[in-house]
Amino acid sequence: MSLPIPRSDGRYGGKITRRRLPTNEPAVDTLDGEARDFLARMWLSQAATELRVARSFAVVHAALRTLRADPGLVSIAARAVDDEHRHAALCKRMAAAYFGAEVVDPPELPFAPPAHAAATSAEERSVLHVIGQCAFNETFASGYLSASLEGAKVPLARAALSELLSDEVDHARIGWAYLATLPEGHRAAVEDWLLPLAVCNLREWRALATPRLDAVAARGQDVLAEHGFPRADVVEAALVATLRDLVVPGLRHFGFRAEKLATWVDAGAAT
Repeated sequence: MSLPIPRSDGRYGGKITRRRLPTNEPAVDTLDGEARDFLARMWLSQAATELRVARSFAVVHAALRTLRADPGLVSIAARAVDDEHRHAALCKRMAAAYFGAEVVDPPELPFAPPAHAAATSAEERSVLHVIGQCAFNETFASGYLSASLEGAKVPLARAALSELLSDEVDHARIGWAYLATLPEGHRAAVEDWLLPLAVCNLREWRALATPRLDAVAARGQDVLAEHGFPRADVVEAALVATLRDLVVPGLRHFGFRAEKLATWVDAGAAT
């Protein structure tokens, strides 16, 4: 399925961060050329990912409108599309900072929204798009970025990661807020989907992180962690902790039965 890339409406006025990015970062200057090139490519890859997430939020926005969700949630979802374009611009700026010159635009990554072929209706499919992208994927993103920020020591990286994290937390709240207002008729169906949604999201996060982290491991983990790219074991622990400490308790808080999900997590969360 081919969908057009949603364009930013420019509401942020070209300002890619609310936090002042350091204009001169000595820690970048002290890196060797190979490490700088590697980190530039990592950030440019992240820019491409952020543009793909913008497409996901276009789907979420349309789903919330179809579901006649709270207007505030619809508005935040629309803003999230713009946020992701801002994230892409920020990541491209970071790539340029490490490369030491302007960089090319990030590549367009393939995108298709989850099919959820087993859903019993188009409305149920819309519900799953909102919950899967926001309550699951964006909560995972928050956990990953929290771990990245915790290990980062370079001010430039910390400023960029802080900006990304603050927005991803807001994006996750869209899903949790929608779960709090979910019509009773959808609750049983959603409970059946909790484990599949968790498995699929965690599998995607592991697939996204593993190639990068294999490369990180080969290039001096401690130095790269200081620049915002932690070791593989740190990322894995953060992803599992996100499930155990945020997702499962959050679902239970809103009255969902999460026993199967919790059992899977306790058994190691195999994907």
